[in-house]
Amino acid sequence: MTDITLPFADLERVYEHLAETLDALPEAQENHFLAQLALALAHRVGDVERVMTAIEEARRGVTDETSR
Repeated sequence: MTDITLPFADLERVYEHLAETLDALPEAQENHFLAQLALALAHRVGDVERVMTAIEEARRGVTDETSR
């Protein structure tokens, strides 16, 4: 399977929209929203291994940031 990636400009648009959406939500709902978003995107990817890899990449990114 060929990896499909977003151009950087599109990734920036996604980041900005995600940040605005999170800012508009009550803090207590942020985790629930992010879980729903992750599951919706996983459903669209349609490949469990790619989704699991993405989860691990995100976890490592968070772990790396907190250890600095």
